[in-house]
Amino acid sequence: MIVDHELTTDARIARLPAVRTVRTVRRALGPMGTQLLVLTITLIWTAVTFYGLVVHEPHTPWASLIAIAVFAGLFLAPRYLIVAYATLLAAMLSARFVFDNTKPAFLGALVVFLAVASLMFWVARSRARIGVQGIGGDRILVDLRDRLRRMGELPALPRGWSAESAVYSANGDSFSGDFAVASLNPSSQRLEVALVDVSGKGTKAGTRSLLLSGAFGGLLSAVSPDEFLGAANGFLGRQKWREGFATAVHVAVDLETGAYSVGSAGHPPALHLCASSGGWSMVPAGGPPLGIVDDFHYRRVEGVLAKGDALMLYTDGLIEDRDSELDDGIDRLLGQAERGRSVGFSGLADHACRVARSGSSDDRAAVVIWRE
Repeated sequence: MIVDHELTTDARIARLPAVRTVRTVRRALGPMGTQLLVLTITLIWTAVTFYGLVVHEPHTPWASLIAIAVFAGLFLAPRYLIVAYATLLAAMLSARFVFDNTKPAFLGALVVFLAVASLMFWVARSRARIGVQGIGGDRILVDLRDRLRRMGELPALPRGWSAESAVYSANGDSFSGDFAVASLNPSSQRLEVALVDVSGKGTKAGTRSLLLSGAFGGLLSAVSPDEFLGAANGFLGRQKWREGFATAVHVAVDLETGAYSVGSAGHPPALHLCASSGGWSMVPAGGPPLGIVDDFHYRRVEGVLAKGDALMLYTDGLIEDRDSELDDGIDRLLGQAERGRSVGFSGLADHACRVARSGSSDDRAAVVIWRE
């Protein structure tokens, strides 16, 4: 899987001697000491380049100062970056007007330097808002993304049961507004899965997805299935978000008897394939989206998964399309789900997400649980 590969690559990089040395130095100096060290290196580099512009004019291009600006922008906090850029600008102007460096392309280099300095300062301020420095800040986002994906992994089920999930983000973003959380109680042999669609899509909804996935994952094992949606609704209502709503479908399956119950909060209806009748049917559970109505009691619909039966949960990205009605989207999804009867349910969740009518313009997620 992608996550495993990334973790393995990070582990290999961390074991490199140079990387270990750099991290040891950073720990010894501390955050402020590291910043002062980088600033010192930047100033020394600037002084050496300035000397080259004055004494070795033919061999030192104006663009060499731009490389220093990029280096400083990658590693320095805004307050130190101002000092570095002021020094660089002073060196550039002094070499040109005080020491009469007549090398051509000065004006172009000055414009590029100012543009690069402005861009890097904006990036540094953006990093400072979340309290990270240097070029390692993106690792935080990678870790958050991987945690969100791991939370959506379905647990290994006992013999006779299988389940798969798939989540695709809008426009190929790393974060998705759709996510799944699951829990398996070994003592009661009860599988619980919640599929949630947070308002918004892609990266904009990713931070809210991360917060809700952790909270909802904890609720799965903390409250009974009848109370889950109500507790999730209360949690979301307390956040007071401007776009503070989400839709969700929650299913609890007894893996010993096959009995299940489904609750929905503004979410598209779950689908149940009955092997004896040979067709898919909608499970008509319903209620308002989470975060809209306080203290709402969500009703649940019960059923039984016999051998050969399957249950499919999905988000609206699989059925919504600007050019067609919602019912048409559900009918199309039912047609896609029919392939499970002929070729098996393995891969059905992924296939349904990949061929969704919304394409890559919307988040898509699906979960399929079946009894063999």
